[in-house]
Amino acid sequence: VHLLWINLVTDTLPAIALGVEPAEPGVMTHKPRGRKSNFFDGGVFEAIIYQGLLQTALVIGIYGWAIMFPEHSNNQMVHEDALTMTFATLGLIQLLHAFNVKSVYQSIFKVKPFSNRTFNWAIPVAFLILMVTIVVPGFNQLFHVSHLDATQWLAVIIASLLIVVLVEIVKAIQRALGQDKKAI
Repeated sequence: VHLLWINLVTDTLPAIALGVEPAEPGVMTHKPRGRKSNFFDGGVFEAIIYQGLLQTALVIGIYGWAIMFPEHSNNQMVHEDALTMTFATLGLIQLLHAFNVKSVYQSIFKVKPFSNRTFNWAIPVAFLILMVTIVVPGFNQLFHVSHLDATQWLAVIIASLLIVVLVEIVKAIQRALGQDKKAI
């Protein structure tokens, strides 16, 4: 149920918003793709792989942190808190990662992250729905999640923000190596 909910909440609204994202500047100056090219060309396949691995590492890392440092949990709820932190991290990572996927190689700061009004509404609405699931009594029981303390939330937020930082570092390295020019 958690995975279905995360897919429904964090993928649907941002995906619709990204679908109406304005084209990157200069897109019409690039040579057209060849007939045999596909969606995964131009660095997209590689980005999917490394970004998926980064997200996996962050989510598993937050679960491990929650298990290794149970002092922030009620002793009977260590596993439930760890699952809640994992659920929250996966959801928040997906929402923050939506900023990364606005461009395969360009920095989120260069592609004007807040230029799309639909996107500007989609992310906070999806975040609010995710938070209702975790925080509001009734919903959190329905989803079998627990209340997290401030330290647990801080860990979730830091782990989730790391996806933006790490992808920005990889994109900067790719631009420095000229891979953004090869992909065009």
